[in-house]
Amino acid sequence: MLLMDDRENDRLIHKVLMDMGDGNVNPKGQARVQRLNVGDYILGDWGIEAKEINDLYRSILGIGRSRTIVGQLTDLCASFDKPFLVVYNHELKPWFHGRRPTAREISEERQRMRAVIKSFLLTLHQRFPNLRYMHLNTMDDFVEWLSTNHRQNLIAGVKHALPKAAPKPIYADDPRVKALMVRKVRQEQAEALLKHYGSLTVLLRKGTRQKDMMQVAGINRKQAKAILALRDDFSKA
Repeated sequence: MLLMDDRENDRLIHKVLMDMGDGNVNPKGQARVQRLNVGDYILGDWGIEAKEINDLYRSILGIGRSRTIVGQLTDLCASFDKPFLVVYNHELKPWFHGRRPTAREISEERQRMRAVIKSFLLTLHQRFPNLRYMHLNTMDDFVEWLSTNHRQNLIAGVKHALPKAAPKPIYADDPRVKALMVRKVRQEQAEALLKHYGSLTVLLRKGTRQKDMMQVAGINRKQAKAILALRDDFSKA
């Protein structure tokens, strides 16, 4: 039985149910929709986090959501022996609030999106050494991937099991990390600073030196100066 989280993309859920049958209404159905604590899909002993390419970008930056992809993958890897991140589609679709962008703005934003995704993927297996990563061309390819591997699991006689409760990540989605990321530092750099100094209070003490911050987190002098500016008095001027 393939288990799907009820918060997953409605169109994708319908495609899977059409292909595999709805186990909630038909005893012969091979897919079932329910609330999952961790991941988007459970397939045998696999835990799967699925991301459309634009959703992956927003998840990396935490745009419009309470948790980033790092927090989701931390829980996934803690809960499954065989965790998967599967990304589908390739076309990046920049979004501009309340206005029509120029062709140049769209091109520049796509470049920025590619750079963010590339930076995330370059350190993916360093952060999550047990994670399997796949990138498929389309949503239909992802549905076919689920269906094909489900059939292989049936042949192998693999039984599905709900994951154990996942631990809360220490730093992922922590508002202190997000506060530092506003200063143009990457998430792993913000985490390194917090791990070294222990708290924002200690980090922002008068005696903290930019040189030490640069060595701890691999940030440049401009970033260090911007972070330490958080201790300046607030002014609306």
